[in-house]
Amino acid sequence: MENELIKHMPNVKKFDNYITDVKNNISPIMLSGLTDVGKIHFAYATHFYAKKPIVIITYNEIQAKKIIQDLKFFKDEVIYFPKREIVTYDYLAESKDLLNDRIEALNEIYKNNAKIIVTTIEAVSQKIISKENLYKNILELKVGKKQTQEELKEKLVSLGYERYDLVEGKGQFSVRGGIVDIATSSEKGVRLEFFGDEIDSIRYFDISSQRSIEMLKEITIYPAYEFVLEKSLEEVVKSIVEEDIEAIKSGDYINKVDKYFNSFYTKQETLVDYLSEDYIIFLDEVERIKTRIDNIIKNNKNIISQLTEKEKIVPDGLRNISDYVQFVENILNKQVIYLCKNDLNFIDKKSMHAKRNGYSFSYREANFFRSTMDLLLEEIQKAVRDKKTVIILNENEENRQAMEMLLKKYYIEHHYVGAGSHTRPNQIMRDIFG
Repeated sequence: MENELIKHMPNVKKFDNYITDVKNNISPIMLSGLTDVGKIHFAYATHFYAKKPIVIITYNEIQAKKIIQDLKFFKDEVIYFPKREIVTYDYLAESKDLLNDRIEALNEIYKNNAKIIVTTIEAVSQKIISKENLYKNILELKVGKKQTQEELKEKLVSLGYERYDLVEGKGQFSVRGGIVDIATSSEKGVRLEFFGDEIDSIRYFDISSQRSIEMLKEITIYPAYEFVLEKSLEEVVKSIVEEDIEAIKSGDYINKVDKYFNSFYTKQETLVDYLSEDYIIFLDEVERIKTRIDNIIKNNKNIISQLTEKEKIVPDGLRNISDYVQFVENILNKQVIYLCKNDLNFIDKKSMHAKRNGYSFSYREANFFRSTMDLLLEEIQKAVRDKKTVIILNENEENRQAMEMLLKKYYIEHHYVGAGSHTRPNQIMRDIFG
């Protein structure tokens, strides 16, 4: 089904010229005249025809989730990289969902499995541990490999795994005699059986039932979360206030990382640094992206000023965020495509070059009221007479049912596109976003 809405696009000369530019690594490029749905249509079509992974960077979380919902109409495998919430106070526990979403995204990128990524300008501007340090201790395990359990336990701890008597959730491991269980997700784990200091067998197992489900010859164990240690805790605490040293030395340092990020991590990067050279970066409404990051930095400066006046420690995480100029510099070696509803006013030299390489398209949204629907139905009837394929996308089930009633009222033959369906000339396909 994912190909149905894009397979005719190369027949449009302007789109074909655009894809040729993309394949020739022309950058930056501006696409204007697109609706929100049109932007996603083009982004996915670019990924499909250029055969390159893509990242869509937008201006806030609400828009990011809408983009993901729309993208899943084309493809289910969409990776979301959320921002970190930088707080100015100590807290008991970080959201495990947030930690899991972020490390899963980073791991999939590292494994070259992340073909479509959606994130926000705030998330992509926040500093994170370097790719080199995050993945320096990954475990390559094979049946027959010499591996002491003690060394394995030390490496699992260095990757952020916590030891439990019985694993019940992601990021945990247990040791029972000659068996080591490692929970690599919330549903599935890896079970290693040892014969002395040799790995005798490797199996996947179901965490809920604890039963083995699949034999393996080898497996790679990736970090359980992003806050693996770059250096020893003894070295970290050298520049930390005394009141927090005990908590950090005890190993309960996660809720202190934002506060002392620069002490934990000497080498820092952003999500962009994790991306390979073949990624295409789409900027969703770059004017709004710039405004958003400018406002975030302005707000952070106000918070820093207030904390300084009260003689409180300013979390490094508030300062460690790239401004718009730094963000642009960070994506200079990537292919960049601007997605815009309207023609963009120049906000920097890069946007000026993008407009010179630009393509303007004519997308429009048909709102559900009488005058517009009459016009839409006339266009549909004309297209049917001309033996053209018409695709109607509805935002929700209610709109889909209303559209179906209209099509029946005007005796327009229509066809539902589900898994395994195929377009036929002179038919209208309909489906639901989300």
